[in-house]
Amino acid sequence: MGKTKLNPKILKHLKNKTHLSEGSIRSMLSRIRSDYSVTLNAAAHIFAQKRGFGVSRNLSDKDRASLKTVQIEKIRIPASKLRKKKKIIRIAKYKTEDKLLEKHLEEINKTYTYGCYTACFILCRKLLENLLIHHILLRKYPSKKRESKEKYFDFNNNRYLDFNRIISNLRKSSSDFGLEKKLVERICQLSENFKETANNMTHSLFHIASKKEIDEKQFQDLLYLIEKLESTL
Repeated sequence: MGKTKLNPKILKHLKNKTHLSEGSIRSMLSRIRSDYSVTLNAAAHIFAQKRGFGVSRNLSDKDRASLKTVQIEKIRIPASKLRKKKKIIRIAKYKTEDKLLEKHLEEINKTYTYGCYTACFILCRKLLENLLIHHILLRKYPSKKRESKEKYFDFNNNRYLDFNRIISNLRKSSSDFGLEKKLVERICQLSENFKETANNMTHSLFHIASKKEIDEKQFQDLLYLIEKLESTL
């Protein structure tokens, strides 16, 4: 067969499906072309078919003609070689119909599962901050009066208060929650674990979170408590 160039679209597809290097793929295709006396793109088709997929839509008439006498036998790939989808470890669950909140929970669980612990820690802090503002304080104090809004809103800078102030104001207001006063205090206590540590991780190159750091913070326990408090509002 005369020399043909490998179609870039075919090469890209082979790399995506097999996760092999370009050099390895080209070397194997050269051997197949020599063994079967086919074009290089036809060799790519044989290579793909043996692995259970195809590239036929990118073949030319010349490539197809060179394949007419070729019989392709599929390669059996051991199960251990197949890429397995990792089971997601759910360290953050919260009963909600809020689709955005569900997305945040999903992202936290994925970062934990794949060992991205610094990202996971910062996301936990982000979710916690939003739950305390939108699911607790805003529901407890829906009034537009300044004295109510000051518990979570910074009028000088026209934004929500920072996390430290949110925790502090919630703790100071715990008596407003009646029988749930102790529950509020416990939520504030556990929330403190995410205050300074998350700040350090966000602003320092030297603080990389570990799995142990996250496990010790009892994040799911904290979510259960916030969920319980929210149900009373």
